[in-house]
Amino acid sequence: MIEIAILYILSKYDATIYRISKTIEEIFFAYIKSSTGTINPALKRLENLRCVTFIEKMSDGGMLSKIYSITSEGKKHLNELLISYYPKNPYHILNETKIMLYCSDVLSVNELIEFRENLKNVLELYKIKLEKGLNNEYISLNEIQKKTVKITLLETEKLLELL
Repeated sequence: MIEIAILYILSKYDATIYRISKTIEEIFFAYIKSSTGTINPALKRLENLRCVTFIEKMSDGGMLSKIYSITSEGKKHLNELLISYYPKNPYHILNETKIMLYCSDVLSVNELIEFRENLKNVLELYKIKLEKGLNNEYISLNEIQKKTVKITLLETEKLLELL
């Protein structure tokens, strides 16, 4: 998700690592916690994919800074990541869905249709999994566990309504 956040930010404007980090905190404050330890490797991966490029510039304070920009390959990669989203860890679906929805304004109308359909399918499958878990007679859930799953189910349904 950090790569999507970085590409999304760079699709809006060029930025230094510091500015990327601060913008992630500002925009994705509820969903992503970033640090230079996660941003630097992600930028390296994106550089290797030719999704971002940078120029080095001396700051007013005399420090050498890298200013990153998204490339046309990066814009295409961002759109592909959004459209073809499939969760690597099903337990991060709700958080990742929110991040994806935040970033979806970079998509064209046709891409947005495909994005929504894919995301809807992912959430529907997750909803089925939650319902099966709640109704599984071989799983003994206590009341707190049941209520927790029901809250997750409700949140999944609310996200589906957005789509």
